[in-house]
Amino acid sequence: QAVTGLSAIPPKLEVEVKPDGTTTQAIKVRNESSETKTIKVSLRDYVVNDNKGTPTFLEGVSSENNRWAASSWIQLSQTSLTIKPGETKSINLTILPPANALPGGHYTAVVYSPESFASLNTTGASVQTNVATLVYITVPGEINQKASVQSFTAPKFSEFGPIDFKTTIKNLSDVHILPKGAITVKNWFGREVDKLQLTETNIFPYTTRDFANTLNKKWLFGRYRASLGAYYGTAGGLIEATLFFWVIPWRLIILIIAAIAIIVTLIFVTKNKPKKSKSTDSEVAQLEKELEELKKKYKDQ
Repeated sequence: QAVTGLSAIPPKLEVEVKPDGTTTQAIKVRNESSETKTIKVSLRDYVVNDNKGTPTFLEGVSSENNRWAASSWIQLSQTSLTIKPGETKSINLTILPPANALPGGHYTAVVYSPESFASLNTTGASVQTNVATLVYITVPGEINQKASVQSFTAPKFSEFGPIDFKTTIKNLSDVHILPKGAITVKNWFGREVDKLQLTETNIFPYTTRDFANTLNKKWLFGRYRASLGAYYGTAGGLIEATLFFWVIPWRLIILIIAAIAIIVTLIFVTKNKPKKSKSTDSEVAQLEKELEELKKKYKDQ
């Protein structure tokens, strides 16, 4: 959007349509630049193949051969727009699923392509930059809804915080899901330390999605329990996972023990230092007194 100077409003559209039904939705595109732009509007099917949710547009693939494609169901009110600087224009989408449309999710994108606009990549090739509204269509019916936690990890032992959590959720449903939940961290006394919310984002059918959370606390000590809990779908699906980790500032503990040992040693040495005996001093004084008496005696004689 920063490169093309266009904004798709909304960037994502979710709608439910029954088989052989119809609905019309309005979407908008805004010219954020200082120049008038002529925009080509088209439909392109896409899939998600990575665990970051990146849409990949399908090239040269018939929508009839793609279980998730929906471009053939949509009619656009306009396929070309001229938009002045700061102007916003609307387009109507009429969605017409066939009578045999499979229950579950179907996906396409309304793509806005500025005419005569392309950038050069590092190889010198011309690259067309587009802006799109992703369209999520759900056909009601008997939809399989299932998800699982593929992985839930954190460092098992740390000296200090912060602690990073990595979660991978796999969607095994026939429709996209939007997990909502959090990671609850408790200390070894069962007291809650923090609750980390999962980023709310859609997961494409039969793909995985990575989530990252961080416990932003430096001073931690002992054994901790992290519990992941999230719900998804329209049937109240729940996914859970638990892990344990330790945080021990061992270098700091060694320094404290060493400092205490030094202090105790100094105290012990000071207390056990040899002192001058009082009895010895009195004996010396008595001997000196007797010597003086002898001197006086022999002097008198």
